[in-house]
Parts: sequence; structure tokens; C-alpha cells
Amino acid sequence: MITKASVRKPLLMKMWEQYPKTWKFLIDLGILLKYKTLNISKLPNKIVLPSSMVLFVNSEENRGRALLISNGMTQKRLTNFWGKAVSDIKPDLIIDVGVNYGECIFSTTYPEHTKVYGIEANRHLLKFIYKSRDVHPNKSQIEIINAIASDKDDEEIPFFIDKHWSGTSSASYMPAHKMIEKESVKAITINSLVKKDDPYGTVLFKVDVEGYEAFVLKGMIDIFNHSDMTIGFIEFNSEYIEKLGTSVDEFLAFLHTYFTIYLYLENDTIINASQFNYEDLQNLFGSAYIHTDFILTTDDRVIDNLI
Repeated sequence: MITKASVRKPLLMKMWEQYPKTWKFLIDLGILLKYKTLNISKLPNKIVLPSSMVLFVNSEENRGRALLISNGMTQKRLTNFWGKAVSDIKPDLIIDVGVNYGECIFSTTYPEHTKVYGIEANRHLLKFIYKSRDVHPNKSQIEIINAIASDKDDEEIPFFIDKHWSGTSSASYMPAHKMIEKESVKAITINSLVKKDDPYGTVLFKVDVEGYEAFVLKGMIDIFNHSDMTIGFIEFNSEYIEKLGTSVDEFLAFLHTYFTIYLYLENDTIINASQFNYEDLQNLFGSAYIHTDFILTTDDRVIDNLI
């Protein structure tokens, strides 16, 4: 059986790449139905999230428009996990890799002692991210870095800015529709970024970088080794991982070295996948390629309160 978890995101992203004009029409239709206009000057440039936090977006860009349509709730799994994790573990250190407009990092408030880092490679999104940070109650605790998080510092890495849908901008592949702006972005390891914050205490992280997750996490090993407890949320897309020449089984083995893995099924049920290899995942989802979300933790005791 092919579940929604295995087909939902890959199918949509492939259709977005192959039929961008059709999807733009659908986004425009959603905007028209909600706001009764397509006049950019009459569209809002910010969203009040369910948490009462404010998110600024580019109303001329398709993902920004999708956020307007959905009131900023395009990733409910992540938003629900993030809010519960912040409330439950009260982390000392938070890292959001792949901020985009900030619907994760700005979705909640943080304890006064928490240091928060957001890493985003797409320079076109920075002015919106900064606006959202500047009205956030914890703005003095939030640092935004324009870089590619990777496993090596200071390399110049090709980055493909998707001018049609910012959410698929990537260092891992070039979208098929060719509406791309290619540039070089400096790499940074999370290890070097947060070295001054050691000892790390409890750590919460999110990584959503279109298949580049393996490189990001390899640049975080010092945190995994030296924190009291680490828990994170990552997107897992086997097709994008393989496009970078990374073995999916080797990536899973790397994750198993540091974490217990939990994964989301089609109905958002979370199951323990600590013994799964790639073939096990393919059998579970009934698909050659897997696209779902993982929760990674060094302490299983925190999971019960988050699921």
C-alpha cells in the first residue's frame, strides 16, 4: 500500500516543478478567494500566527502567498512538535536550519535563558526574517545567519535559489523548471557557530534543507556528543539524499549512531524506527522513494510528552 506520507510531498513538488504555471494559477486563485483581489498593493505582508506571533512574508512570491492563504500553517507536524518541545524541555540552545520565512522559529516564544540560531541560505528572504525577528518577544535572543550549514567551514557552495517557490531553493539539486538564480554561498558548521555556547545543556533543532540534511548533521556532531540531551526534527527525502551521492543506508546508520529515530506515518502517528534500514522504510511505505519527517532524540524519555 502506498501511503499519503510517501506520496504527498514528492508528488506535489514534482508537479510544482513540471507545471509551475498551473500551480501559480492555483495559488493566485487561493489569494483571490481569500482576499478578493490580486492587486499586490492590497495584499497583506504579514500573518498573525495561532500563537499570536507575527510572520512577515513576500506577497509577490508563491510560497509567501501560500503562507498567506494558510495563515502561516503549511507544516502542521513541525509546528505542533516545535511548540510542545519548547514548552516541555525548555531548551538551552535552539537551532533552525532552513528558516525560509520563519514559520517554525517564529511560531512560539522561548524561555529567557534560551539562545536561538536561525540559518538561511536564501538572501532574498532575509529582510522578511529580520522584520519578523524584530517584532518577536525574544528578539534579543535570536541570531540569524545567512549561510549554508554544512560539514565544513568557509567553503563556497553552489546554491540554487528557486525564484518560483522559495521552499525548494537548495544546495542539493536544481529544480526542473529552470526559473533559478545560481550563486555561491559560504558554508558554516553548526559546531563552529555555537562553540561559544558550550556547555550546550538541552538542545532542540530543526533541519529542512531539501536533501542536504546529512551534511548539516555531520557539522553538528560536537553538539550531539557534548549536550545533556538533544532532540530534533528533520525532513527525510530519500530521492534528494541520493541526488547528492549520499547512500541512504549510510545516512540512516549515521543517525542510528547518535539518536533513536521516530518517524511519522500517513495519519501523523509516530513510530519508533530505531532498527530500520532503507529497505525497511520502503516496505513500510510501499514506495521506492520515501519522503516523511523524522524526530531524532538522544533521550527516549522526552518522546511520550511530544506525541
